[in-house]
Amino acid sequence: MGNISLVRVGGVCAILSVVSGIMGRISFGNEWLASRGVDTLITGHWFDSLGGLLFMVAALGFYRALRQAGPLALIAVVASLTGGIFLFFHGFIRLGIAYELVAPGITDALSKTGWLAAGVGAVLVFFIGVPLFSFAILRTSVVPKWTGWLGVIATLGFCLMALLPLVFSMATPWFLSRVFLVWLLAMGVVLLRLKEPVAPDSVASVD
Repeated sequence: MGNISLVRVGGVCAILSVVSGIMGRISFGNEWLASRGVDTLITGHWFDSLGGLLFMVAALGFYRALRQAGPLALIAVVASLTGGIFLFFHGFIRLGIAYELVAPGITDALSKTGWLAAGVGAVLVFFIGVPLFSFAILRTSVVPKWTGWLGVIATLGFCLMALLPLVFSMATPWFLSRVFLVWLLAMGVVLLRLKEPVAPDSVASVD
């Protein structure tokens, strides 16, 4: 019961992380909110930070469900949690700057530090965590394999964008981030539908 409870908590957090991420995108520069006195910049940063925290809890649920995949799942959850911490640090810096809690003289340096942390976090999450979770899904029969292929497609897109940045338009990162959110949402729904703890014989044969 404890196993499946953590899996379900992870599923709920994955879905809530997607909702928070969408709300963050809606909040930034929203004229309707701004006309009602809402600071859209701060609101968007708060939603982003909340989404990052929820993702880290979701990653624990992913690991619990896929732990029979062994090192793949373990490295994936460690990379996701570490990357999530870096991304949250970036969000924390953005909030501090937005609230004007940072001395003007160090704003630029702190902002650059935050973006560096965001870059490290993105590499850990999108280039290590997501693909290894996806391979763990394909390695096992715990959750539908199409969720693993969706994660692989998202990872390949991020890799191509990183290697060939001039080939891609400004809309590409927007599209790929949506693919990641779809994968995260799918994982959340799938984890909520699991009814039994993961069995040791759920690892697919690779022979």
